[in-house]
Amino acid sequence: MSNIQLRDVCKKYLGSNDYSVRNFNLDIQEKEFIVLVGPSGCGKSTTLRMIAGLEDISGGDLLIGGQRVNDVEPKNRGIAMVFQNYALYPHMTVFENMAFGLRRQKVPKNEVKAKVEEAAEILGLSSLLKRKPKELSGGQRQRVALGRAIVRNSSIFLMDEPLSNLDAKLRVQMRAEIIRLHRQLGTTTIYVTHDQTEAMTMATRIVIMRDGEIQQIGTPSEVYRSPENVFVASFIGQPGMNFFEGNIEGNQFIIGSGEAVYPLSKSEQLLLKKHKSKAVILGVRPEDITISAEKTSIKGVVDLIETNGAEMLVHTRLAGQQIVVKCKTDDHLKTGDPIYLSFNENAIHLFDKSTKKRLKSLEVYHGALLTSS
Repeated sequence: MSNIQLRDVCKKYLGSNDYSVRNFNLDIQEKEFIVLVGPSGCGKSTTLRMIAGLEDISGGDLLIGGQRVNDVEPKNRGIAMVFQNYALYPHMTVFENMAFGLRRQKVPKNEVKAKVEEAAEILGLSSLLKRKPKELSGGQRQRVALGRAIVRNSSIFLMDEPLSNLDAKLRVQMRAEIIRLHRQLGTTTIYVTHDQTEAMTMATRIVIMRDGEIQQIGTPSEVYRSPENVFVASFIGQPGMNFFEGNIEGNQFIIGSGEAVYPLSKSEQLLLKKHKSKAVILGVRPEDITISAEKTSIKGVVDLIETNGAEMLVHTRLAGQQIVVKCKTDDHLKTGDPIYLSFNENAIHLFDKSTKKRLKSLEVYHGALLTSS
């Protein structure tokens, strides 16, 4: 069994006053592709290294296949790890690099040959087995590192920022390669990255971390559509969510000091009434703002336009706050133009100003008031 359970796992380095990882709880099912994502220093790589056995666990329990493995040697955990820097031996050929671990385990020569050739076929390395790492591209070296993990027949793959040294085009290619490999092998995979695009495109579930703590666990769709707090909402999405500070007056959200007004929908009014909230932050994603042809109560001026083919990002200021609108490219729109904005009321998020947590939404369905996440 390759299911993994982390129970209140913590890490505190000797001499440090603070925990690098705190109260980490996660159940990983067999064959899942879990991505740990967050800014630098959030504890994601430390968590991965604790699972691998490369870091001691300061508190809590790590279970693999139902067995506590806190004190089990890394080589006995049934884990293969792929590092950021490939960790290939420069004096060895591709074949020798991939075979190295098997030879150390005294695996018979004919079995080593069969396993390496099978992995090379899967990864498109068959014609490169006699080459040395210096003769390979970055993408080919990463394939060799993956091949070395595959030949071990491990039930769990751990990957620590494996694509960060590749250029943009190669990263896209290798993302697809790793996804295909996961589907083919069905290996439980835990993948660490600071790149939310990698997380969103690769994961079955994402674990978003900040300052050593889990902020949210969910599918890519869940963390995007229903962020738990302001941090998750700003971190997930490219670009991140726009936020507006203001006050509730009657059935309106007054942005800033009254420079703009957003009329609250009935469901938003019910939500605020339920939570008795007055001090809130309104969040809306760039693609959920429309540049309106008609005058609205929300007016801005174009500061900057970033064009990317069919889409463009329009930067504007509203009540002294910088916001971004994502829309189809419009060659007629210029810097300095006045624009009117409208928000998609079905995509508005309201956050408590003090806790920064999202207010759980209320939905009216067939006349019945329901609470959803």
